[in-house]
Amino acid sequence: MLLIALSGGTAAERVAIADRLVESGKGQLVAFAQATPKSDAGPSRARILRDALAGMEEAPAALGGVVVVHCLAEEEAELVRAQGGAVWHVYGQPSGLVVIRHGDPIVTDGLAGFRHVREPLEALSELLLSRLSAGGAPLALAALSSLANG
Repeated sequence: MLLIALSGGTAAERVAIADRLVESGKGQLVAFAQATPKSDAGPSRARILRDALAGMEEAPAALGGVVVVHCLAEEEAELVRAQGGAVWHVYGQPSGLVVIRHGDPIVTDGLAGFRHVREPLEALSELLLSRLSAGGAPLALAALSSLANG
């Protein structure tokens, strides 16, 4: 399962990016937005996220991936990374709690990226291609097939 967590920026920017990703996922991506507890309760946020992800993996429908809309604590980011996911940082206002690691994409909620800042669909494309080259993933294969046939 593809896992992307959005950190930094404003809540509205993260929601806009998640909406674009889910829309582009053609039913393969879902968003998970956790409003509480707040960022100062990192272990609790990570536990809730872990339980939610476990429930999604057990769902009968084939799910290609999850976009964690509000990654507000380092514990959440560590969980996402431990499960093979990617943490994306919204350009402009970095999180004071989630560390930007080497290789983490910086994304914008705009329609065009610039320099080292990626537009969300560009970052998704790069992630899918890297996963595909690393052995394939159902979402990556489905996305490429859809693009080839669309």
